[in-house]
Amino acid sequence: MKKIIIYSTIIILLIVLVLLTYEIFFRKAGKDIQFNISQGEGTRDIAQNLRKDKLIFSSLTFSMYVYQRHWYLQPGVYNISKNMTMLDMARLFHEGKFQDYLITIPEGWRLTQIDDYLAEKKIIKKGELTKIATADEGYLFPDTYRLSKEVNTTEIREEMIKNFNEKTADLKITPEVIILASIVEREAKFDEDRPKIAGVYLNRQEKGMKLEADPTIQYAKGSWEPITASDYKNVNSPYNTYLHEGLPPGPICNPGLKSIEAVLFPQKDGFLYFFHKADGHAVYSATAEEHKANLEKYQ
Repeated sequence: MKKIIIYSTIIILLIVLVLLTYEIFFRKAGKDIQFNISQGEGTRDIAQNLRKDKLIFSSLTFSMYVYQRHWYLQPGVYNISKNMTMLDMARLFHEGKFQDYLITIPEGWRLTQIDDYLAEKKIIKKGELTKIATADEGYLFPDTYRLSKEVNTTEIREEMIKNFNEKTADLKITPEVIILASIVEREAKFDEDRPKIAGVYLNRQEKGMKLEADPTIQYAKGSWEPITASDYKNVNSPYNTYLHEGLPPGPICNPGLKSIEAVLFPQKDGFLYFFHKADGHAVYSATAEEHKANLEKYQ
């Protein structure tokens, strides 16, 4: 029995070794294909997508091969030819020999963040987008973009604005809508809170109250780091909605479609106050007294 177990183990190991050798060195892609690696995808995700597209035989083998070499697989759009082995594909992704860039701009990023990200990816030089798109804050639509390696900064700006216009074509967009949507984008942690938070700010406007939105101070300071108690009075900027009535002069970030729609179709329940619990969900109140009681309850 002991000999049988040993022989069985040896046979299994030999089979695994043969499969690994076949996968790494001899297996070819079935056909020429374009393969996308998106920003944020890990090795396991990439391996599973390769297996799904029938480009590799085993996602586990691919992952083990990449992990063993401590390789980072770069996002982009790749041309996979039918004569490529798994080894070829892994090296192609690691070396970043892609055909086009594939980038994702998250909702709520301000212009300078987009600029920094594109510069980090070596798509533009740092400061180039900020230089030509300062007036476009709020209209650089957050989305996933496929950009050619020859793309220039002006083309990136135009593509993002074009995307904004297409995504909002059926909506009644005004500058005021985008400004408030940008505040909602920075405030809301969950989709269900977006129309409620929009309703709070619209209710405040109707009653002649100041918006008192923390993200507007963060924008004035140039950082999304938490503000301090002294910032409410000491950040001397037209964007400080604790000091100035009405909306700030312009958007404080580039909002996504859900935040824009939240402003156009708000949930106005009579609430004038809100704050976030530790889990990110918002708690709403109609009066200052109720707001104070909720703060004591949850914080």
